[in-house]
Amino acid sequence: MKINEVIRYYRKKESLTQEQMANYLNISAPAVNKWENGISYPDITLLPSLARVLKIDINTLLGFNKELTDIEVKSFIKEIGEIISKEGFKKGFERGCDLIKEYPNCDELRIGISTVLRIYLLEPNIEEKYKYEIKIIEWLELVASSNKENIASMARLDLSAMYREKKEYKKAQEILDKIPEIDIDKKFQQALLFESSGDYDKAYAIYESKLWKSSHEVFATLSFIINLLYKENKFSEAEEYVEFCKKVIEVFDFGSYYKYQLDLSLAREKKDKEKSIEMIIKMVNEASSMDNAMNSKLYKNMKFNVNSSISKDKYERIVKEAIKKDKTLDFIKNDSRIKFLLGQD
Repeated sequence: MKINEVIRYYRKKESLTQEQMANYLNISAPAVNKWENGISYPDITLLPSLARVLKIDINTLLGFNKELTDIEVKSFIKEIGEIISKEGFKKGFERGCDLIKEYPNCDELRIGISTVLRIYLLEPNIEEKYKYEIKIIEWLELVASSNKENIASMARLDLSAMYREKKEYKKAQEILDKIPEIDIDKKFQQALLFESSGDYDKAYAIYESKLWKSSHEVFATLSFIINLLYKENKFSEAEEYVEFCKKVIEVFDFGSYYKYQLDLSLAREKKDKEKSIEMIIKMVNEASSMDNAMNSKLYKNMKFNVNSSISKDKYERIVKEAIKKDKTLDFIKNDSRIKFLLGQD
């Protein structure tokens, strides 16, 4: 709530009229009326007395104790993404700043906004990225000092990644060293408890979520190894790891889109034009398979917090836009087949 809403709410809660509150504070009733209508604000010297009259602390009076639910945080983060998509990064960033000012004590909101902004900062056409990065680092450093250890560790991971991207390796290492190594996972014990008490559906859901997480970690790790091999021009070894990774995709029902994406990465590194074009066409045609896992029997008891009604056309548009923006694929973009596929003829 804004300060005018706080004043009105707690005045009524204490069954005070505007005149009575004005008398307590030795001011006029019209002044109180203006506060409650957001026309003006109390003088800073009146805040302690006003808080006492309303029987609240100053933090509550200023709206600093507002707790957001996980659903509200996710809703705000989604809103920022939509603003950026429709109105541009600057507008989304400004909305993020406003939300953090309104809910300054919500670490989850601060790190969520930082994360979504960092994702959109990957776009190549955003001007003065460094200014936005400075602000995001400032936010993450505040969260990194949180007394909530889990979220503080998440912030430190993001901070370390940002300093690594800025080539400030010493700083990145210092932050990484502050993250505790101990990671106690009670999920298996919880699943066994559900199983023992006969609540099988919940036990299945936990086992499947662990399978989901572990399979994605394996896929991501193999991808990192493949990219490292590319950097060293070890293409023969990279090909072997690509085949390993494609087996993971098949076993865990990730969808054929990711197989073609891997083949494209290898063809791109080799500057194999024909193979790259072939894989891009297949990726677009199989774009909707990127979410195959959500319909797999392996994860049938899991609840996915995503919109499952995305059309095939929308998947294709997403992939085409990614290809258009990928500078590493410029060597094939003048080909008539790619121009036709991307609608650039």
